[in-house]
Amino acid sequence: MPRSLSWLALGPIGTGSLGLLLLGQDAPTVFAAVGMPDVGITAKGLGVIGGAILWGYGIWWLLLALAVTIRYLREGMPFNIGWWGFTFPLGVFSVATLNLANQTHLGFLRFIGAILVTMLTVFWIIISLRTFVGAWNGSLFFAPCLMSGVPPVVRDSDQLAAK
Repeated sequence: MPRSLSWLALGPIGTGSLGLLLLGQDAPTVFAAVGMPDVGITAKGLGVIGGAILWGYGIWWLLLALAVTIRYLREGMPFNIGWWGFTFPLGVFSVATLNLANQTHLGFLRFIGAILVTMLTVFWIIISLRTFVGAWNGSLFFAPCLMSGVPPVVRDSDQLAAK
């Protein structure tokens, strides 16, 4: 699995977990408004259970993504704009973790959430600085296909599609 692609799957997992948690959190109010408070309480429980299951899968995926990233870093993974692909998935998974911690009142989840937010902050700082430096010195926009000095071939079908 190439570089930051291993992180991208964490985004939908975190979004799914957070979505179930938020829907479950609001379910008692919504169902009580239409005269079905018991259904709302059940839906809240299902939201926590579903969110926790997806969260657990997300932890496994996070560990996998970390292992893949460490491997590539040891091999000398060069910086490119794709590194921003590390931030969103970790961000949404962090929010899901903190929401799960708030709904279950489990201290270890708050601790894990704090670690994830700290990781996210470090990623943002590193990637922001490297993006700025790369943009400043021009290395960020390196295109190997343009280094030959020969412009890309434009086919007639490409020109027609552009019109």
